[in-house]
Amino acid sequence: MESNKSPLLQLIDKVSFFDEFSKSEKCEIIKNNSMVKKYEKKDLTIFSEGDEGRSAVIILAGQVNITKSSTPNTEEGRLSLRDPKTITLAKLGVGSIFGEVSLLSNKRRTTSVVTSTPLVIVLQVDKEDLQGFNTSIQNKFHSQFVSILIARLEEMNEKYGRSQI
Repeated sequence: MESNKSPLLQLIDKVSFFDEFSKSEKCEIIKNNSMVKKYEKKDLTIFSEGDEGRSAVIILAGQVNITKSSTPNTEEGRLSLRDPKTITLAKLGVGSIFGEVSLLSNKRRTTSVVTSTPLVIVLQVDKEDLQGFNTSIQNKFHSQFVSILIARLEEMNEKYGRSQI
């Protein structure tokens, strides 16, 4: 039976983000082919630091690097525009979600995302895509985004400790 599923549905079924979605809701999501993006080369930019942020991205296959530009301090303590460096902040794989803050807040991207494997398939969801879905699907997306943000906040609190008064 598993082999009768579409390849895209098989990918989505492996991502825990979609565990709360019914099969018919998952099928509704993948009907919108414009949300599915395929990158078939390593080191392709998915988006760049400073870009307008209007979408969240869910990795269905492959891996990406989250990077940030850095400029070293000069001796005078000012930033130098010479020799900008790129720092890899994280490596994300299947099931990872990024860009949800920009989707929810319309803020510019604070990092860049670059493919780190020869094939990366993502589901890129923007506000218009979300509004096109029924209320049940919209609510599940929003609930998942809130859960992700809470988990990240908890991770940061644990990693850096709670502020002591």
